Amino acid sequence: MNKEEFIRRYGEVAWGKMLHQSKGRNAQFRKEHREEMNANLKEWRASNPDKVKADHHEEQRKGGRRYEKHLKYKTTGIPGEKERIRGKHNYYYRSCKRIVAPGSQLHHEWIANTPNYRGVALVEADPHRHGIIDPILILEGAITLLTEKGLGR
Repeated sequence: MNKEEFIRRYGEVAWGKMLHQSKGRNAQFRKEHREEMNANLKEWRASNPDKVKADHHEEQRKGGRRYEKHLKYKTTGIPGEKERIRGKHNYYYRSCKRIVAPGSQLHHEWIANTPNYRGVALVEADPHRHGIIDPILILEGAITLLTEKGLGR
């Protein structure tokens, strides 16, 4: 169906909407309009909490439509290797963590695109969740510490 026929059948507004949706699938368009698309997604998520919750259950819970695919991703390849390393280190450093800082987490500095790491450190849990790495104790290897000045802020 060409443009004129589509407009005749569905109207000018539908043509604009269809054009916008097809552009949304285009990588260059997504790159140029990232903020707008993120705002639209945030708005949709706020107005459809039941659908968001159902979608999350599809991926995270046994019996969910995408659970098997997600599980395979998390247990094979680089993500699977990283999960095994995290589990091993959680076991090794549990006693140290309980004594030194009970409310802490382990932080791994991963080498890009590999399951290898440069170092492991004990960090405060809440700042770590927000991307702030302030080591309490470096357990193994080396951790790169960046300051705001080093980041150019």
